[in-house]
Amino acid sequence: MKNKFMMTPRQSLNFVKANLNTFLYNSMILARYDVTKEMCENITNIPDETEEEIALANFVEAYNYLLESTDIEASYSVLIELHTILMKGLLDGYHNMLTEDQIDELNAMINQPAKANTEIALDVMLHILDKRLFVDGDVRAAMMFANKIMVDNGNGFITVSPENAGTFREKLKVYNDTKEAEPFKDWLYKYCIKGKKVYY
Repeated sequence: MKNKFMMTPRQSLNFVKANLNTFLYNSMILARYDVTKEMCENITNIPDETEEEIALANFVEAYNYLLESTDIEASYSVLIELHTILMKGLLDGYHNMLTEDQIDELNAMINQPAKANTEIALDVMLHILDKRLFVDGDVRAAMMFANKIMVDNGNGFITVSPENAGTFREKLKVYNDTKEAEPFKDWLYKYCIKGKKVYY
């Protein structure tokens, strides 16, 4: 699997910033929150102290973390930080520490030799979903962590549009049942990776 997009780090960051409202909306819909795009463009449009307001604020903070941490390599600690940000105020009384074996498995997925970064990001995302590393928030944490790899390497951004959210859930269920990753990866590659073509 080749990288679908190749951008410089600056181009990558600018692409995410330019499309941030759309990505936020897509994230909220995939997480099953009943919001409009207008609500995601201005958090004051969402009623105070609702789960939707908390979740959107968390997504905003997580996206900002991605944009501001390109000098930090994707690792176990980054995954834990993203999950903590995303679930703040939504999941109380939990721990999101991984075992040594889980950390070793994650590191092996991140550092696969002879694979393009895009495929590594998708592999890492599906690994987190398959292992169900967290009590809740696996999908949003897995996708955000995969996007850490994507953004840092200028390979675009994984985002599921509202019209593809139902198909995503169906394919995730099939993957969980069969453990066959390639069909899901191919679908994600075709429909859920966005970027900007750069010509030199």
